[in-house]
Amino acid sequence: MSSGRNPFGVVTNFFEAPRVTAKRGKPGLRGHNRFAIILPRILLMLCLLLIFGFLLTESIVETRPLPQAVLTKPAYTSSFVHHPFQQPRKVNPEALKKYVGRYQLDAGIIPISTLDVTLENNELWMKPSVVKKRRLLYKSKSVFVDEIEGTPLTFNKDEEGKIVSVAFEYEGEKYTFARVALPSPSLKGNTTFKLKGYPDAGIVALAGSFNNWNQSQYIFGREGDEWVCRIDLEPGKHAYKFIVDGNWLLDPANPNTEDDDYGVKN
Repeated sequence: MSSGRNPFGVVTNFFEAPRVTAKRGKPGLRGHNRFAIILPRILLMLCLLLIFGFLLTESIVETRPLPQAVLTKPAYTSSFVHHPFQQPRKVNPEALKKYVGRYQLDAGIIPISTLDVTLENNELWMKPSVVKKRRLLYKSKSVFVDEIEGTPLTFNKDEEGKIVSVAFEYEGEKYTFARVALPSPSLKGNTTFKLKGYPDAGIVALAGSFNNWNQSQYIFGREGDEWVCRIDLEPGKHAYKFIVDGNWLLDPANPNTEDDDYGVKN
């Protein structure tokens, strides 16, 4: 900045310490002028520091990672999954009875071949073969949701409005299980099969080479503390198994077993 005069003396440079020469007959003003010149510089530096600090803070805020709760995917990805804190919709138990029954798929297509739907505590439950029982959550008059898998089950009706089948999803594919009417327990015949225990079982069935492994034809009845099934069989060797609520098991009272063509014991 160029040099110049003011009423109090001569300033040689804006950034140099001022040299003030007092006029004769008047008191010197050196201290007063120095404070008046330095104060604006101090204020300017403070303003610059504040602006720099503000910009630095903005940069930190913008680059800070989002909280983990925002970045984490939701625990359930299916739109049908029941939220753990959401109460299932209550439906008139009388309206649910029409869905109760056994639904069956030909054995060997997929591991699950039966779906046993029951009404317990005014709610629908389903027991697929080989896996555990689960609750069915109401979505609409024809669609319920598997509480564990989060997949829909669609019940199909005939022209008279009766439930005749259910579409069940397994590993991304849908399979239609036909509704079957279970016969009364088979308690007459020349051959008796017995199974002790399982007092809480819903359906105990007998299947074997003598009925093409149909798991809904011969049903056990409860006698005392055991399950009993009697059927007529021709003399000879027969392979068979018991099915307790969809789970296949060997006769614990018969030590004679053999492997079939697939290496499965019967």
